[in-house]
Amino acid sequence: MVRRLQAWLFLVLLTFLCGCSAGRTSEVAVPEEQTEQSEEAVPEEPEAVPEPIEVGTEPGTVLGEEKIVLMQGEEAQTVPYTRIQGLEGFTIAYDPEYFTLEVSEKELCFQSYAYGPESETPVSVRITETEGASAQALADQYAAESNQECLMEEVTAGEGEYPAIWVSYSEGMDPESRTCDLYVIRYNEKLYVVQMDCFVEGYEEMGAAQESLLSTLRFDEG
Repeated sequence: MVRRLQAWLFLVLLTFLCGCSAGRTSEVAVPEEQTEQSEEAVPEEPEAVPEPIEVGTEPGTVLGEEKIVLMQGEEAQTVPYTRIQGLEGFTIAYDPEYFTLEVSEKELCFQSYAYGPESETPVSVRITETEGASAQALADQYAAESNQECLMEEVTAGEGEYPAIWVSYSEGMDPESRTCDLYVIRYNEKLYVVQMDCFVEGYEEMGAAQESLLSTLRFDEG
């Protein structure tokens, strides 16, 4: 009898313990490692990266400064010139204290009123990309359209002494008469015309400044 009572008490105790254990299994624990992986799986938005800036591709872009030696009479003088991107395929330098610069899609125009601010027409150097059958044909066309007696000669121009055809004429002999020097240059299948407008009276001084500007012309030979 005592043994049966002990067995019954053991069975009751065992049932109670099993019921408590079953109650605990209803709680679900999420492993800490799995939680961390879920948080790391959220993608972050990439930071915006600015577009690279292309330097020296637009006409008129300043590329730097360089020293040019000019002759003033019998004395040499060093002048700071600003080198800029020209039209496609070349660069050129000029004296910003002497010339102002205007840029359009197919033309660079350097102008100076150093001859005299009272003059309505400035001294200018225009560089234009143009089309034509050949440099010689284009030079002949300019000479014919000038209606003036022209000088025409094969010369070299620019820093690299590029082959060119020079056309020169004057519209008169008085001091205010306009003079014109044209350089027709073909380089890499493209035609460029450099037109220098000046006056008879200031031709020696102003013409020298124009020629100095042209001497800095540098084509991209790469």
